[in-house]
Amino acid sequence: MKLFFFGDTVLDKPYRLDFDMEPFVINLETPLSCEGTPALHKVNLCQEGSHIVETFRSRPLAVSLANNHVMDYGEEAFAKTRAILEDMEVPYFGAGRKGDNFHNPVVIEFAGKKIGLLGYSCPTTTPVFGDEVHSGSAYLNVDNVLNDMEQLKEKVDFIIVQPHWGIQEIPFPTYTDRQLAHTLIDNGADMIIGHHAHVIQSREIYKGKPIFYGVGNFIFPDLAVPRNHNGIEFTSIRYKTQEIEHRRSLIVTLDEDFHADFFTVELNGDTVKPKKFLLPSWLPDSEAAFQQRLRWYNRWIMVKNFSRDPKLPTLDHFKRFVS
Repeated sequence: MKLFFFGDTVLDKPYRLDFDMEPFVINLETPLSCEGTPALHKVNLCQEGSHIVETFRSRPLAVSLANNHVMDYGEEAFAKTRAILEDMEVPYFGAGRKGDNFHNPVVIEFAGKKIGLLGYSCPTTTPVFGDEVHSGSAYLNVDNVLNDMEQLKEKVDFIIVQPHWGIQEIPFPTYTDRQLAHTLIDNGADMIIGHHAHVIQSREIYKGKPIFYGVGNFIFPDLAVPRNHNGIEFTSIRYKTQEIEHRRSLIVTLDEDFHADFFTVELNGDTVKPKKFLLPSWLPDSEAAFQQRLRWYNRWIMVKNFSRDPKLPTLDHFKRFVS
C-alpha cells in the first residue's frame, strides 16, 4: 500500500488516469466556484464543481489549498470550495484565517500511522494571504513553519511540509528555498513536497530525508481566462498553451514504512499516463551560482519561445536578453 501525492491540479472537467490509484493528497490550484469578487491585477483561475471523484475514482485523504490561486474569486468562492470539500468529508490545509491557523496542520491516518500535513505559500508567488479577518493562504516563513511543526511533533509519526514556492518555468529551486528546506528538515520535517513552478524541479536527499522542490503540474489545462481585474472589469485575457514541460509531473509515493519514491507521468489530451523522461538535477550551492544559472536559463527560455512563435524582437526583448 502506498500514499500518493500529486502536484498542481486544475480540473476544468473529468480526466482519465491510466495507472492504479491508492490513497492520495492533491494540491488544488483553483477555487471550486467562479462566483465571487475577482482578485485584482492577476490571472484569475476557477472551476465550477470539483471533478475530483470522477477523475481520481475516490476522495482524497486531504487537499492542500496553500497556493496563489485559491482566493482568485474572493471569500465567496473560497467559502463554496470549503463547503464542497466538507460535504465530501475531505480535510484541507494551508488556507483559512489566523484564528484557525489556516487549517494547519491536517493529520491523516495511513497504514495505522499518523501523518501531519502543513501547507504555506511564499510571498514571491503573489498569493492572497489570510489574516484575522480575511481568508487566504498561510504565509511561508521559517518561524511560522517551525512553530507549527513544534506543536505537531509529539502527535504524529511523520511530518510533510508542502510549500508553494519557486520561480515559474524554472526547473531548479532558488538558493533561499534550498536553505529553508534544509532548515525545516533540521527541525523535524520528514519530507518536503513543493509546488508552483509549473515544471518539474530538482530533488535531493538531505540527512536521509527527501526534498522534492517542485513536482510540476499534474493536471493543468490550456488557459483562456480573464486577468487584470481593475475593480470594475477584466482588462485582458490570458492565453496559454501548456507545452510538454507543463504537462509532466512527479507523483510522489510513501509506503507503510515511510520510504519515499516517485514515478513520472505526462498529460496527453484527457489522459494522464506513466512516462519516462529526463529529470532536472542541478541544485544551487550559493546565491551567486543561482543568479548566474537563472540568467542563462531565462535566455534559453527566450530563445525557445522565439523558436516556437517567431516574432520581431523589441528593444525590451534585447535588454532582457543581455541583462
